[in-house]
Amino acid sequence: MKKNYYAYVGNWNFFPADKGISCYKFDPENAELELIETIDPEICAGQIWIHPEKPILYVVNEKGDADGMMGGGGDVLAYSIDESTGKLTRISSIKSLCTEPCYVVVDKSRKHLLVSQHADPFYVTKVVKNEDGSWDNQVIMEDAGLLLIDLNDDGSIDKIKDVFITESTGNLGPDSRRLVDPVTGHVQLTRVISRQHSVMPSPSGNFYVVCDKGMDRVYTFGIDEEAGKLKMLDMYVDDWAVFPRYSTFHPNKPIFYTDNERKCEIHVFSYTEDGKIDLIQKVETLTSEYKGKEYSINCRPMGAQDILAHPNGKAVYCTIEGGDNIIAVLSVNEDGTLKLIQNIDCEGIMPRGICISPDGRFLLSGNLTSGDITVFAIGEDGTLTYTGRKYDSVSPSAIRIY
Repeated sequence: MKKNYYAYVGNWNFFPADKGISCYKFDPENAELELIETIDPEICAGQIWIHPEKPILYVVNEKGDADGMMGGGGDVLAYSIDESTGKLTRISSIKSLCTEPCYVVVDKSRKHLLVSQHADPFYVTKVVKNEDGSWDNQVIMEDAGLLLIDLNDDGSIDKIKDVFITESTGNLGPDSRRLVDPVTGHVQLTRVISRQHSVMPSPSGNFYVVCDKGMDRVYTFGIDEEAGKLKMLDMYVDDWAVFPRYSTFHPNKPIFYTDNERKCEIHVFSYTEDGKIDLIQKVETLTSEYKGKEYSINCRPMGAQDILAHPNGKAVYCTIEGGDNIIAVLSVNEDGTLKLIQNIDCEGIMPRGICISPDGRFLLSGNLTSGDITVFAIGEDGTLTYTGRKYDSVSPSAIRIY
């Protein structure tokens, strides 16, 4: 019996936030896409994740404002997949408590979701009265909470079981800075508030890597099943203002890779199964053709968006946007370290999310600003060749194939 393949695309953007979820019929022979539908345009679907064993798609609604109110955070949603048509039906949802939930994964036991939260760079100045009767003020920053969410047996969302709020300085410290993107006007706080940009399970599922771009930290977390709680296992403090963004694991070496939103560099970590990590390499992602062009004419810095290791373990791919819009290809050495071998134009604007076809022969690049998905053939050495195929999309941020 012939299998049906579907590509699901989460749509995201700065303005306006609402974009929805698109479903495409996917042809595994040549990676052709045919749009089936785009649903729930009120959802800002920054990231999506498919249940490893059930036809269910999980989505984060990356919003700061809850429906009908100012603030209040976003949502985590579950959709059932019709395996004969690919169409989605929403089956459950839950409020994320914090603002801008931005990554969702299923845990090893299949009993939980983990959700990281980006948080908005907002603050409130409160007037307080001291014990001695004098008056003062207090600045309150937003929380970034890593969520542990219970799943029902059918894969639907049950309830929030635990929240781990990663610490921040609250603008106290010599490294605290307020930065503003010169193009979008988007505020970026450096070492002021925690901004958990992603959570990624290790191949064994024994621990999870969380990239905190606000505090320039890379954490590892585990789950205490008996207590029903998240526990921090280790932490690495990265370089100032590099903004660790996403991570990807090598399929069979004790190595993972993180990219950086504000620096064209991948950091390579070794790990042990108890979640202890060590930095072993920093590798540039720009070839000589692009080196020296890290800033565009409007002073926007080039930096990473997505990162993905090939399932065969031979290459790592990283999307870079800013002055130019490229995909960096790095070959994997025997010890898991990387060597840059190619920069290739993504054939769109702002390559945000990438996906590798189930057979490993094609890479799909979701180009957010140009609103299209481009298809590349993957060579034996991991290098990419543009196939000439480009498909209209809304504002693709994440792509997953079912």
